[in-house]
Amino acid sequence: MYFLTTLVCTIIAGVLWFFFRDRKALHLDILTITFGASTLMWLIDCIFSAAGGKPFLSFDDPIDGWIALAAFGGAIFFWLVLSFILNNKQKAKA
Repeated sequence: MYFLTTLVCTIIAGVLWFFFRDRKALHLDILTITFGASTLMWLIDCIFSAAGGKPFLSFDDPIDGWIALAAFGGAIFFWLVLSFILNNKQKAKA
């Protein structure tokens, strides 16, 4: 479940970055890379899970929803903090 959540978030962030790429202050490229890295991490986890005899995707464990929410919230928090730092650094240079 968390793999699919981060995959959808990566696609949405990528589409937003594509349409708003001229607005550099939004730093949507950072958000897309963050979600993409998270998706890659969960993909590797799913592959190792399948290699260990477990299902590739599991919807049985209720903790998976909380993991997906934590991955989403962590990426958004990281993006907001980094965007704030980069925007303030650009303002200081000007």
